Amino acid sequence: MKRIALVLALLVASQRADACPDAAWIPDEVGYGLGLAMLGGYGYGTLYFAGHDLANDRDDQEYVGGDIAFNGLFTAIWATGTVASIEDHSAWALPFAGLTVAHGAMLVHGLEHANVDWSRYHGSAVTWTAGSAYALQALVFLADDDHEHPIVETAINAPLAAGAAFLAYRAHETNDGGHALLYTAAAGISGALAVRGIVAIAHPHHATPLDSLTPTLVDGGVGLATAGSF
Repeated sequence: MKRIALVLALLVASQRADACPDAAWIPDEVGYGLGLAMLGGYGYGTLYFAGHDLANDRDDQEYVGGDIAFNGLFTAIWATGTVASIEDHSAWALPFAGLTVAHGAMLVHGLEHANVDWSRYHGSAVTWTAGSAYALQALVFLADDDHEHPIVETAINAPLAAGAAFLAYRAHETNDGGHALLYTAAAGISGALAVRGIVAIAHPHHATPLDSLTPTLVDGGVGLATAGSF
């Protein structure tokens, strides 16, 4: 865990030194060094967890905690980069998506090996709280007919869809038909919202001349004025 903390510290320090205008006095050599440290730390952490996850030879909670923290962080980072690249119609979307999938797979591996004592929590309370939060966010995005926040919609619902699909698979493996059906429905709803968000990002709506018809006052009455060309 100490090694992982060091990797994350290097990443944060490198980002801060590069992004902060007050750090302009830092020599370029130092900046390049921090950049190399960041790249090396990221590569080390990724290979470290990928190797152990593929070998499936570590399930102690110290390793699992680092697995979840490291890969959860970079799943979010690369997912955000993927969505932003799609919005900008950039070719970087493909490699970013690949990194998102890779770190997401390692994150799922870590979650699968996490031993959480759920008996300490009241099952009904946890279920109803999580279900209510999920239903609320789904209703908020379903009511957004104008797709004003497609990036947020995708960033929230894509991981929810993946998580619900994983829970549906686990429920199916344990012959829990009721929960398998519930999680499958949740995965379908979040998946559809994520796809809708991606489509809205990739193909933003542009106003047409008919969209620009706006009511205005004409000679004391209400008329129509147009802003656009036909």
